[in-house]
Order: sequence, then structure tokens, then C-alpha cells
Amino acid sequence: MPNKVIGRALIFWNRYLQQCRQAVADSVNSAQLNSLGQPFDIHHSVEFRNPHQIKIGASCCIKARTIINGTSTVRQHGISLGSDTYIKEHCYFDAYGGFIDIEGRCAFAQGTIIHGGGGVAIGANVITGANCYIIASNHKFDSREYPIMLQGDRCKGITIGRNVWIGGHVIVLDGVEIGDNCVIGAGSVITKSVASNTLVFDERKRRERRMYTDD
Repeated sequence: MPNKVIGRALIFWNRYLQQCRQAVADSVNSAQLNSLGQPFDIHHSVEFRNPHQIKIGASCCIKARTIINGTSTVRQHGISLGSDTYIKEHCYFDAYGGFIDIEGRCAFAQGTIIHGGGGVAIGANVITGANCYIIASNHKFDSREYPIMLQGDRCKGITIGRNVWIGGHVIVLDGVEIGDNCVIGAGSVITKSVASNTLVFDERKRRERRMYTDD
């Protein structure tokens, strides 16, 4: 009996501490992110870097252990999350000197990484599967005399239209534009632009077909 009482007390105390941590996190988020809309659901373990360059719309949800880095040299807000953006656990969004602009009503699954060096613009109603990489820059490797890591980057940017489903483990590389109403099959590596209303289901052989046509 004493063990049961102690166990219940520990459970209650743990829940109380979780609620206190979340209340503190909500207060800090509201203070740091002066453009934060209400209401919101941000887990207390979310890490904001350069919060003054992050803009979050109303009713956004950001789950545990996600990192949002707004550092930008080209815009006031390196990261802008439109209303009703949903980000699951362990994601990493880094403006990386450029920007990440998400229109809203989007959902990003666990482990999604977005690198905004050349700029990433994402339209409304976009969803990703787990462990997607959207990388808006490439390393230069023209010289044999200098290490690749010292040769700088090429940054063209990435644009993703509205109503797009990007399957799990997809990689979207710099310079790509994906049109509206597209589906990108799981595991694809997208190196070339994709026209609107297109299903890409084997990027290695560039198999695709048109969707939403009248015939």
C-alpha cells in the first residue's frame, strides 16, 4: 500500500512539473516571439534560435525537440510559419542566412529538415512524410587547391506550390520548383523541377504521369 501511495504521488508531481515547464515555455515564447499569434501549442523542449527573426502565425503546433533557427541576412524574418502550421517531433528548420516562408495549413512529419540558404517558399496545404530533406544550397567544388568546405555555396532557392504531398525520405535539392497539386513518391531525390499536377514515383528513372486532367 505505501508503494502505491508513493507511486501516485510521484506521478502527480511529475505531471505538475511538466505543466509548470510548459507554462514557463509558453510565457517565454510569447515574450521572445513578439509576432506570435494566439492560440498556439509549442512544446517546452522546442529550441528557438534568434527568435526575433522568427514569425509564427495563429494556431501553430510545434512538437517536442524541434529546432527553429531564424538567422537571416536577407529578411527581417528568416522563418515565417503561416497559421495552422503543424511541425512534428525532431524537425530542424534553419533559415541559414536565407529564409523559409511557409504559407500555412501545412504539416511536416518527424525528422523533416529544411535548409533555407537560397530561400525556401512553401505554399498552403503541403504535407511531408518522415525524414524529408529540403536543401536550398549546394557546396562549390571548382578548385582542387582548396577544401570544398572553404569554397562557398551556390544558392538558387526552392519553391513548392500548394496542395503538394511529399512522401517519406524524399530529398528536394536546390534550384527545384515543384508546382501545385503534385505528389512526390517516397524515397525520391528531386533534382529537376516538377510541373503542376504531376505524380513522381521513381525519380531515378524519372517516371511520372499527369494528374487531374479532363481526359
